[in-house]
Amino acid sequence: MSKILVVRFSSLGDVVLTTPVYKNLKRALPDSQVFSAVKEAYAGVLEGNPSIDGILRLGKRESIFSFLSRVRAIKFDVLIDLHDNLRSNFISLFSGIPKKLKIQKNVFARRIFVQSKIRRPGLEIHNIERYVEAIRPLAPQAEILPPEVFPSDSSAKRLEILVVQTAFLGDAVLTTPILSALKNALPSCRVTLLCTPETRDVFTENKNMDEILVMDKKGKDRSIRSLWRWGQYLRGKYDMAILPHRSFRSALLTALAGIPKRVGFANSQGRMFLTDRVDFDWKMHDAERNLRLLEPLGIRGVTPSVKVNSSADWRALASAHELNENVPWVGMNPGSVWATKRWLPEGFASVADELIREMKGQVLLFGSEKDRPAVEAVTHAMKETPVNLCGKTDLKVLSALIARCRLFVTNDSGPMHLASAAQVPVVAIFGPTTRELGFFPYGPKSTVVELDMPCRPCSLHGGHKCPLNHFKCMRDVTPEMVLSACRNLLAKEAQA
Repeated sequence: MSKILVVRFSSLGDVVLTTPVYKNLKRALPDSQVFSAVKEAYAGVLEGNPSIDGILRLGKRESIFSFLSRVRAIKFDVLIDLHDNLRSNFISLFSGIPKKLKIQKNVFARRIFVQSKIRRPGLEIHNIERYVEAIRPLAPQAEILPPEVFPSDSSAKRLEILVVQTAFLGDAVLTTPILSALKNALPSCRVTLLCTPETRDVFTENKNMDEILVMDKKGKDRSIRSLWRWGQYLRGKYDMAILPHRSFRSALLTALAGIPKRVGFANSQGRMFLTDRVDFDWKMHDAERNLRLLEPLGIRGVTPSVKVNSSADWRALASAHELNENVPWVGMNPGSVWATKRWLPEGFASVADELIREMKGQVLLFGSEKDRPAVEAVTHAMKETPVNLCGKTDLKVLSALIARCRLFVTNDSGPMHLASAAQVPVVAIFGPTTRELGFFPYGPKSTVVELDMPCRPCSLHGGHKCPLNHFKCMRDVTPEMVLSACRNLLAKEAQA
């Protein structure tokens, strides 16, 4: 019976990515004893793994000589160095282990690429492939397998992950695929979400989280002193932070909390505080783009599942506003935080009137208190009578009502993402923003009405006025264009 030592001291994501190595070794050499050498802080992700017979934990303040002494005492037959740094090379050199294998890291090729952007062969190879390739002399049939983390007993430390999303409603909705992907790939991990009071209800019924923390960054938590207090509160509680929000404040918070692994986008305003930076691809939808933040954990190729659950009781509101459950509902969202994202009220009014006549249903106008002027402008321009629910719903009731709509017509906004998450057919009207920014409604039951203009997009989020003072991107969108998109979607639904 041979004894094999696999060395990968850190970091968290890299340790997780070594798990296919242990499984392949056990398959090829079932009678062998396989041990892992890892930093104590990351040993928790290997505990409970049936392919690992023992874990040698490198203590936080333990000297390399003390650790080497423990390695030599076990008398291993094979050492597999998957780290290839100064510490692992020292262990390998003085371990007295007769057979040694080592990962090929392509360090110089990476450095050349960073400095000169010259791409050398092999840079596109994932680390899992490098790890598996290192063990082929022992396991010639080794396969590229997904990483695994197994549930351990209650006394063992679970992987603690903090997801920070303190942006707008739509951004919050598009964060939900991260939560489900984490729980599916790492069922034993504990996921905490940090959000704002405005978006909390997006997550309250999400079963892929263990805890929700609420930061009122526009109110009581807006000061630097409060940010410091939050950092101290979070300190020592998490192994990893995932930051889909590209803000300076979010990244600084996780650094103040001392979270050892902080994963965010390379174009984040706080990228200097991140330990792992993931490329931000403008060509991808934001739901898909967010999932790339899980690649340092070896979670790849996941299809986004954008979902918001709500079991809120909406019937009292429906009764008060004479909502008829026996006719189709069309939801409309004429408002937006940004003025240039709002299609003309008379356009919404014309489409609403025609849909009421054609579908023999009701049009429900949604919005917050801030959207009241936009919604009232629509109602005043209509010939038919809509159901005005502006300012009457909280986020839970809004989600529940939208989910019951046959169709949702909207500006580029947070409710647009709620509707697509509920699999409701969505017609979205885009002006200053474009699909290429990645925030269009996700899924096959949606379409975007927009004009091909050289000045689009004029900004990332829209603005308070058109920079060229003509606002043609919205003024030239006609009710006929929006109605045509609505009819096409409804026809597809009828055929499905």
